[in-house]
Amino acid sequence: DEKFSFKYSPGKLRGNQYKSLMSKEELEEEQRVQREQLAAIFRLMKEKSDTFGEMSEGDMKEQLRLYDI
Repeated sequence: DEKFSFKYSPGKLRGNQYKSLMSKEELEEEQRVQREQLAAIFRLMKEKSDTFGEMSEGDMKEQLRLYDI
């Protein structure tokens, strides 16, 4: 096993690696926060379509790719 270092290394750890370090409660909280963030992002994109343009399926998929959903 490779010893885990908490030193931040961009691109080194993937979501699944972080998940293995979290308790069940922490994972549930992380998922709840992610859902809230996505809802806020989609709501903002819809409300500000004059700024962001119409939200396409591609836009949605792009946002979802940023999360483990």
